[in-house]
Amino acid sequence: MFRILKNLYHRFLIDERGAVSIYLIIVTLLLFLFNAVLIDYARIIIAERQTEEAAKTALRSTLSSYNSELQNRGLFAFSGDQAEANSIFKEVFRKNLETGKDSFNFLGLQPVEDELSLDLNMERSLANKDILKYQILEEMKYKAPIEVGEALIRDFLTVAEHVEEASDYAKIAKKVNKKAKEREELLDEVETLLTDAKALLEKMEGNIQHNTSSSYPEVTNISDILQWHNKYIEDLKAIKEYEDKQNDNNNGNDDNKKDKEKEEEEKKEIEKKRKNTKQFKANALALLDELITTSKSAVLKLEEALPLIEEAEELNDEIESTINKHKEEGSSSDYENAKQVSKELENSNTEENLEGTLDDYILDKALFTELKEEVTEAIQSLKKESGDIQTNALIPKLERDFKGAVEQDFEGSNKKGSIVNHVKHAKQYHKDALESTTNAYDILKNNEGRKKYKENEEEIEKEEEKADEDMEETKNKMDDIQEAIDNAAGAASDMEKYASLREKVTKYGEAIEANNEEFVMEDRDDTADQALGFVDKLFKNIGDTLINARDEVYINEYILMRFKSHDFSMNGVEANLFENNQVEYIIYGLHAHGANYYAALSEIFAVRFAINLAAGFLQPKAKGFGPFIWAYALGYAFGRTAADMNNIIKGKQVKLFPVNLSKKGIMPKMDYRDHLRLFLFTHLEGAKFERLMGVLDDETSTDLTESSTYVSANATATVKLWFLPGVMKIIESTNTIGGRVEGNRFFIEKEINLSY
Repeated sequence: MFRILKNLYHRFLIDERGAVSIYLIIVTLLLFLFNAVLIDYARIIIAERQTEEAAKTALRSTLSSYNSELQNRGLFAFSGDQAEANSIFKEVFRKNLETGKDSFNFLGLQPVEDELSLDLNMERSLANKDILKYQILEEMKYKAPIEVGEALIRDFLTVAEHVEEASDYAKIAKKVNKKAKEREELLDEVETLLTDAKALLEKMEGNIQHNTSSSYPEVTNISDILQWHNKYIEDLKAIKEYEDKQNDNNNGNDDNKKDKEKEEEEKKEIEKKRKNTKQFKANALALLDELITTSKSAVLKLEEALPLIEEAEELNDEIESTINKHKEEGSSSDYENAKQVSKELENSNTEENLEGTLDDYILDKALFTELKEEVTEAIQSLKKESGDIQTNALIPKLERDFKGAVEQDFEGSNKKGSIVNHVKHAKQYHKDALESTTNAYDILKNNEGRKKYKENEEEIEKEEEKADEDMEETKNKMDDIQEAIDNAAGAASDMEKYASLREKVTKYGEAIEANNEEFVMEDRDDTADQALGFVDKLFKNIGDTLINARDEVYINEYILMRFKSHDFSMNGVEANLFENNQVEYIIYGLHAHGANYYAALSEIFAVRFAINLAAGFLQPKAKGFGPFIWAYALGYAFGRTAADMNNIIKGKQVKLFPVNLSKKGIMPKMDYRDHLRLFLFTHLEGAKFERLMGVLDDETSTDLTESSTYVSANATATVKLWFLPGVMKIIESTNTIGGRVEGNRFFIEKEINLSY
């Protein structure tokens, strides 16, 4: 055995005669092994690529089965279910791996049935807002109507500065106009009270200021009391002496009896004196009572006027404070982006400045200061504070000095003060009171600010009446439309449609019902304020969108292009059905027959009113006094809006802006549908996408939650290894090739994703 091994060792390792052959055999073997590995590796690489292409082809074939109803609306989603998708994918994948029967099968590639799977990824269906938005943007990116819509919106923004100025003015004018009217009503009442007080004091003038004009015992003025009070005293003294003498005679002093005839004559004289004194005292007291009563009435008028003046002054201060605050704060930022777009178009051409006319609402503070001073002085000339014992005022002078002197038959009048001084002072107090009252009246009557109010009062009232009439006309038209909607026969099926839509919208996300603006149109100032508030939001949303992100424009145009809005060629119930008001429903989401159309008309009223109000301020007649400008602009706006609404509901166009502002010389026109284009910007939220999904669901009879737009697939194919599976196993562990080796087969695994 040892010898055999030694011979073999010597022959193969020592003996040089066989070395070359052995070397060639070894090299050939190594080359064979290397080529074998390269062949299988090449087969794997080719199989890998073919598997991937087959999987992609199968996935594309699967997605080619899209929903044709959705495709008609520019959207793409798989039309079948999970089972159908799996079936298509497996079948196409399998066929793409097969080779013809007459050709050599170099790979022998076979699908692994258990490892073929497809996922429709329903979380990325058309019910996903982001997915739906993406598809809409892709659909609308190259659509020509975008240019038309955006051009209209840009034209709309050219009036931004004018509407902003009108809006700012309206907000402040509404506040101050109401207060100014209240102030003027108060001052009108003060003027009436001053007129009455002045008339009362003038009525007393003859009884106080005139000199003696009657004979004793008549009393027509206080000078008569002065003139005849000594006569009165003398008569009282004579009567007293006569009565004393008569008492003495009655006590038995008959020795000194006069002649009967003389006694009768004396008696008649005394009776005359008695009658005259009684008459004089009664007349004097009656005159004084009348003067006191009249003076007190005048005081009541003046005292009633004083707090009204103070209240009017407070309102005037509030008006001034409101206007000054507005000037300091400036306008809001709602219009900034809208104006920026307008400036980019070189259409920023505001020339009017309304802010200065707001000062016309403010009355000079000196008016109230002087008015209060004069009224207070008039009151002080007529009366004293309660409990004041002084008589240096008309009423206490008449009550205490004059009336007291008369009641006491002028006893001790010289001690209390000369009756001459009483008359003198009474005349002065009356004169001062009348003069102060007259001054107050003149101050109020001749104030420049109030004179402007009075000069424009008739025109202001005329414009306000016109505004009310035109507002009522629009309100009546809207009420007629609402009544026709409410009384529509045959709308039951439409209500069923809305009930179905409500369920669909709720499925895609909670819908917000209250998504529309309602305009009551009962008060012109309140209606103006509400309408302008809505338009402020409209300009802000449009401006922000065009400055920051244009996607909303595409989405809105998609809605307008793909869905129906109110058709004015139809009448009655048919015109108000959901199928003819789909865009309106997407905007507002009201689940009632005709409600969405009515909501659109309400907001069209707001837009037209705001634009017409801005145009009203630019009219030649809108000049001069601030309150008139406001009243005129309101009247113009309501009148023009009534005409615009009449055209809109007839399906006609209206001018975007009644005043030509365009440098091109032409301002575009807008119809009902153009206004809807604006409102799609206003109602950015409010479940608009959910309603869009609901309408798509209803129109295509397709559940968007089951409408896949993104598919993932896992595909595995296997190829039989021809040479050295062990070597390929080693290569697999190095991650040089993808897949796995099991026995003598190599498994290729691919994950493919594809979307519309």
